[in-house]
Amino acid sequence: MTRGTFDRRQVSAGLAAAMAAPFAGGLIGVTPARAQRYGGTWSSLANLSEEATRLGLSVPRMGLAPSSASEDFNEVQPAIVDFMDSVSASAPDARGVTSTDVDSLLDRASELLRTARNAERAPRDIPEGPQATAITAPQFDAIKDDYNKLFASCEIKADKRSEVMWYVSKITDPTRRKAYEQVFDETCVPWYFVAIIHGMECGFDMQSHLHNGDPLKKKTVQVPKGRPAQWLPPSDWVSSAVDALRYDKLDEKPEWTLAHMLYRWEAYNGWRSRLLYKINTPYLWSFSNQYTKGKFVADNVWDANAVSKQCGAAVMLKGLVESGAVAPPA
Repeated sequence: MTRGTFDRRQVSAGLAAAMAAPFAGGLIGVTPARAQRYGGTWSSLANLSEEATRLGLSVPRMGLAPSSASEDFNEVQPAIVDFMDSVSASAPDARGVTSTDVDSLLDRASELLRTARNAERAPRDIPEGPQATAITAPQFDAIKDDYNKLFASCEIKADKRSEVMWYVSKITDPTRRKAYEQVFDETCVPWYFVAIIHGMECGFDMQSHLHNGDPLKKKTVQVPKGRPAQWLPPSDWVSSAVDALRYDKLDEKPEWTLAHMLYRWEAYNGWRSRLLYKINTPYLWSFSNQYTKGKFVADNVWDANAVSKQCGAAVMLKGLVESGAVAPPA
């Protein structure tokens, strides 16, 4: 079997450890016909799981799809990501499996994840359209104390804790962490800040550009378009991630306090939740006591009753601190 593709993707046995996560998804035992009634994503993932099994690759075991088997992002994302991790981890030892076989499975799973993520992810602040009221970003010094108080009093919701721990397991997976630390070596951006952006923008998919979640097989096509400017795709995830941080000039930031990190995450997604709708943005606080409802469901389209199904960046950080993976930021 050709090994170059797997080296490029930085696959190692470390990914296998994540398979034991209690929230891991999987579809072993679910036939395509049975999965059809669960919805398009589950049906497609069942087909991919059967194909991987025929090739002798490992896929996560769960017996059946989740009881609700909905298309909700907080159900389908873990199942797809765990499937990709398991296939990648088992590929080097599978007999008779080519890199083309594995790439095909990963590409199709990545597209499933991208579709689900784009439907759920809070759109970035785009100053166009009927609701595009001009917004002036608040000064950091004016809101830094608010960030510190919110984080100190932040509590992960009891019914979301297992999901938050799944996010933590992806961030701390040895293979992903190695990649995040390589980005830190190039940019001095804290590895876990990089990891959380990766979770928010790419769903932890190592085949997606950190810039915007576009496929890594070619330069970005969404804003920012044509990145990395000097790049020969398909290249490795790390070099693209370094370009993404340099594009946003995050590599030039000298201070990485807790408040600075929260400010930069919120600035990345936009200030409208805070300034126009007077709520703590779900981009930071979803899955915690600091957020109840309200989110953008499309560019400049606000729904006061919609609830984010993606864990917020600050809540991922809270999970990392509580698990002991990182020290509490100053």
